Amino acid sequence: MLGLMQSSPFKVSHFPFWAAYLVVVLGSVDSYTAHSIWDIERWKSFNVDSAAKCFMTSWMISSYMDNSRTAILCAKNFKLISDYMSAEHQRNGSSDTNPFTMLRCKYLVIVVDEAKEHSLCSSENCQKLSEKGEVITVEKVWNCKGMLLSESGGDRDGRLKDLCLFFSLFQFICLRFVGYSLPQEAHKKLWRLIEHMLFEEKGYERVFRVIKVELVFLFDLLFTKYPVNLNPHRSRYRLLQLAIVVGAALISFYYLESPSTRGCGCFNSPLIQGGNLSVPALATVLLMMSILLVELAQFVIMIFSEWAKAIHICKYVQDERCRKNRYAEKLIEIMCRVRLLKPWGRQLRQYSLLKLYNYSPWKCTNNRLTAAYVDPKRNGQDQIAPTNLSEQVIKAIAQSLMMNGTSNLKKGQASLRLNDMFNQLSWACCHETTTHVIMVWHVATTFCEHEAPLRGTQLSKEPGEHFGIATKLLKYLAYLVAFTPRLLPDHPYRTQYIFRSAVSEARGLFKESSVSMDKRIEMLKGIDVEQCQENIVLQGAKPGRQFASVAANEEQIWKVLADFWVEMMLYVAPSNAAAAHADYLPPGGEFVTHVWVLVSHVDIKKEPHDGERHDDSKRN
Repeated sequence: MLGLMQSSPFKVSHFPFWAAYLVVVLGSVDSYTAHSIWDIERWKSFNVDSAAKCFMTSWMISSYMDNSRTAILCAKNFKLISDYMSAEHQRNGSSDTNPFTMLRCKYLVIVVDEAKEHSLCSSENCQKLSEKGEVITVEKVWNCKGMLLSESGGDRDGRLKDLCLFFSLFQFICLRFVGYSLPQEAHKKLWRLIEHMLFEEKGYERVFRVIKVELVFLFDLLFTKYPVNLNPHRSRYRLLQLAIVVGAALISFYYLESPSTRGCGCFNSPLIQGGNLSVPALATVLLMMSILLVELAQFVIMIFSEWAKAIHICKYVQDERCRKNRYAEKLIEIMCRVRLLKPWGRQLRQYSLLKLYNYSPWKCTNNRLTAAYVDPKRNGQDQIAPTNLSEQVIKAIAQSLMMNGTSNLKKGQASLRLNDMFNQLSWACCHETTTHVIMVWHVATTFCEHEAPLRGTQLSKEPGEHFGIATKLLKYLAYLVAFTPRLLPDHPYRTQYIFRSAVSEARGLFKESSVSMDKRIEMLKGIDVEQCQENIVLQGAKPGRQFASVAANEEQIWKVLADFWVEMMLYVAPSNAAAAHADYLPPGGEFVTHVWVLVSHVDIKKEPHDGERHDDSKRN
């Protein structure tokens, strides 16, 4: 009941009193009844219980009030971003941002005074907050005259300014979690800014670096306490806590080692034996030192986090005294130059149906007993070695987005039109669900990948650019089907059903588990696919065969396939499953989440087709 009060979508001012009632009355039913004669003798424990319940009642009320206030302020922070951007659009119209000077870039980085949030209701109030310096925008960071942010001083490569831009854009992603939105014109201006980045030399690398740091901020917000501990008021208590832990460790170590205490009764035995630390004393020292090391490690990680860097840069922009203090300036510069390891390793996890359909999970770890504690593996659900995300892949996705957007993407049909193969192969894109299309083209591309060396086109030279793009993305999207169905447009249960069907069909087709890959391809060549329209594996073999007859040469085959898989990557990315993407951040995140952030900034949406959904079933 206490949990329901705290997570309730509506708030009642009497909730804290009801919580106190539950703790005091329902939690004190044993105050008047003795269950045995020995209970009468426990009058001291009754006093302890009463004191503990009084403390718990007070804690419950304060905890509930703090949690409610925090949740409301969190929503207000995101509401402020939405209101501020709407007001700025009304005041400045559709004027573009200069990508070099960030002139007229009013994206919010940090709100200095949270008490002023309620005053932001119009463009006039927005202007007042900006003039008073109560909000830090990207434009202010770029126009800061301090040496720390100058090209000739501490920011020669522009990383510190970019960090504030990344922090501002990350807050736009947060709007997806609370249901707020930005004006359409704001998204258009953001897209024009991204376009300017893409036109730079290797601009696609910068754009995906922006997204990487945005997801780092999102991870810090959802899975760490940095936003709370780095609050100006909270950070003081955090420093005090660290000082107490350090002091307690030093005092304990001093008393255990000091000769003057070895004669005391409390340290004579068994802590000190023969002038040396005993086992209990050594264990105490190790425990205190481990606590100290953990606290220091957490503190160091926190102060060198991207979140802390953004906050200190904004303080530097706001406070003129900080800009004139060379020691403070140098300290921030050193802190910002330290780079911590991030969970995202630029890897694409891979899966191949024709290679792994015969995989069977080990029964000792996948049975009815273990299913109650861990998600069991299914037949055919195994991974092959991951591959590195290549520069060619992200370049191809950026170019496709600039060329077509996603307004005309229909499960790969746009790429076929682009390569004049729509009439011959469009049927393979017209399946009921996106999962069907992915698995059919997965088999078709695997078929072509195996046939390429046989034709001698890939033996004498390194795989071409299109070949690498197609083979990496085909296995990555198949991995999403097999392991992360919540990140795809179709309902997760339907995706899992289609995957199980494909594995079952492959097992029925290739009856012997020891059949080699060459033999499997030969079997696909010899089967009349027209008679098996419901079989996903055979449906995939049909376009694989067609490529040999309709494509002019090997290079054209892989260009068509590369364009198709790039389009499918963009097609599956737009969704409202923000919670699903967040769930995969702790283990390192997925590449599809990076693409989702990119299309979210541009406000690209895709209407759900039959069998597809855009909400997260886990939240439902």
